Amino acid sequence: MTLFSVIFSENYFHLYPVEYDQTQNIVKMNLESYVNSMQKPNVYIYDGGDRKKLTLYEKENGYFTFYVNLNALKGDNYSFLVSSIDKEGEYISQFFASFLEKGLFAPNIEVEITTSVVEKGYQYYLNYYPEEDLELVKVQVENTVFEDPNEFLRLLDNLEDGFHDAVFAFRNRYGILFERKVTFLKLAQLVATENVLKPKQRHEIYGYHIVQKGESLYRIAEKYNVLPGDLVNMNDLKDPSLIYPGQALKIGKVRYEESPLRLEINLTQNKMYLYFHDQLLKTYIVAVGMSDYTPPGYYRLSYKEKDPALYWYDEYIPPGSLMNGMGTRWLQLSNPQYGIHGTTKPWEIGKRISHGCIRMFNFDVEVIDFLAALGTEVYVYNGENKKES
Repeated sequence: MTLFSVIFSENYFHLYPVEYDQTQNIVKMNLESYVNSMQKPNVYIYDGGDRKKLTLYEKENGYFTFYVNLNALKGDNYSFLVSSIDKEGEYISQFFASFLEKGLFAPNIEVEITTSVVEKGYQYYLNYYPEEDLELVKVQVENTVFEDPNEFLRLLDNLEDGFHDAVFAFRNRYGILFERKVTFLKLAQLVATENVLKPKQRHEIYGYHIVQKGESLYRIAEKYNVLPGDLVNMNDLKDPSLIYPGQALKIGKVRYEESPLRLEINLTQNKMYLYFHDQLLKTYIVAVGMSDYTPPGYYRLSYKEKDPALYWYDEYIPPGSLMNGMGTRWLQLSNPQYGIHGTTKPWEIGKRISHGCIRMFNFDVEVIDFLAALGTEVYVYNGENKKES
């Protein structure tokens, strides 16, 4: 990748970013003036149709610094106008069109680690976006630093099972370095970042709904006879509890194809089996419904929620309460009466005791929530299972 700064032919000024404060989302800019000026230059930033004058700090004669707070700006591309008065009293200016791009800084970077089954076993892949505007400089896992991404991928075979953090250092096309911390999970031979193992899907959009004050995603889904998870998916909602009045939501259904992950729940054995394609990754002990309360069948994960509240006969029971019983995760099935969730009563795992839902230890359901995206297939049945781990 070629790194560059921009100098325009007018040769009045040289403008370039030099530092990035990732915690504050602020870019430090340097300005060099090539003219004999009677005054300090003026610098204006254009954010869409808005123009704002920026505060300029003089470092030394002809060299200046100013700061751009990306959190305070609405658009994605910003232009700058630099103007001054030379010693002859003549007005001079230089316009820097679409000079700074918001998307080239850390808050918009996505990093994915995925696994595929190949003839000789498993193959790991690392992807980051937007790839065309970034250079991956190094990856750090614990105290080990890899300057070659392929060395990092080779490490994955030898990692212990569990959650791991990796710090990815990037250089954008302005030459500025910044970091992105990413959590990934190693489980048997599978390595993946959160919810990256998604089934292919098709959206059928029926129309739009404008969110009204006091509405929840559940109520909106119920009104249109669709699944809450389908609304989450087609509207790319990061937190479904944060919809707001005036927000336009697509209304429709999502059609899923075969999912790379599959959950099988054996009611007779009180066990859940997690498969990656046809490879059994893990067996979990679960609690299931009393008698025949849990109906066998084929389902999909249709909605997910972290630290869920419980609504029991119009009573609100907050997250974390012993009376809640939902634990740390709620994974709703495509039959919305049932779901997979954690528990505040771990001593009941392994029993036939629920009203139909599948209960797991909190640390186990958090693994399933991390790996299994919406649309993941779930088979519930009675009888013997021929595979165990």
